[in-house]
Amino acid sequence: MRSATGHAQDAFKQSSNTATNAEQNASQDRSQLTPFLERELNSPTGYSPDELNKMNVASEQGAGGAESALKGEAAGQVARTRNSAGYSTAMDEAARDKTRALSANSLDIQGKNADLAQKKQQAAAGQLGDIYGTDVKETLGAQGLLSGDVNAETDSGKSGWYQNMTSLMDSIAKMSAAMKPGGI
Repeated sequence: MRSATGHAQDAFKQSSNTATNAEQNASQDRSQLTPFLERELNSPTGYSPDELNKMNVASEQGAGGAESALKGEAAGQVARTRNSAGYSTAMDEAARDKTRALSANSLDIQGKNADLAQKKQQAAAGQLGDIYGTDVKETLGAQGLLSGDVNAETDSGKSGWYQNMTSLMDSIAKMSAAMKPGGI
């Protein structure tokens, strides 16, 4: 039975080492991930300045193209009819339409940028919570093995030649007491 005690002690040591290793691994992972996720949580960013610039340029190209088409059409109308009445009004309206389109596009891009930043912030918060939960679960799981190992070690000490001999002697004493008249 001494081997059972030895196995229980080995299991206890292994569980303890597993818990320690889990905590060390979690600390190492957290040291790299946590600062990044905390930055995302506290100061979320959307698109990079380069990406925003490309999006704005693309939206300006569309608005500029539409304005050019209107100006070309108006100039063609003036040339065909030889009537310039309304030309300057049409050009002014085309410029206003372009400005409205640029403003709407810019607001749309900024809204998407803010949405992306919000999504990154929410993802960072969730990932930080997951990291904490995983670390705690793994460490506590390994530590939960310790109590079973302690019980196994304790129970393994309840049997052996001495305990068996004591139990046999108790049984014999009870039987001889039962055989006597007026016994148990």
